[in-house]
Amino acid sequence: MLSLGPIYVQKIKYPHHKFLPVAEVGWTHEIDDPFRKGCCLVFRIPFTTPGFAVGVWTKSSQDEMEALTAAVWGRHLNVPVEELLEWD
Repeated sequence: MLSLGPIYVQKIKYPHHKFLPVAEVGWTHEIDDPFRKGCCLVFRIPFTTPGFAVGVWTKSSQDEMEALTAAVWGRHLNVPVEELLEWD
């Protein structure tokens, strides 16, 4: 990920092999200081898996625990947050 002030760009694996959509709204959570949230557009070439995200960071007043919890609940892991915090 490359951050340039309030803007970020990132190459991601986008598991989608259909033609549409070519662009979608996405999001991210930083789990390291400064614990920002980001909104982005994810662009991809049809029938391929690489995607490119271009987005904007928003300020966040979260502490580390709130950032980790928000990031984990955005994924479908079926594992309690407390157990994830104990993983090495």
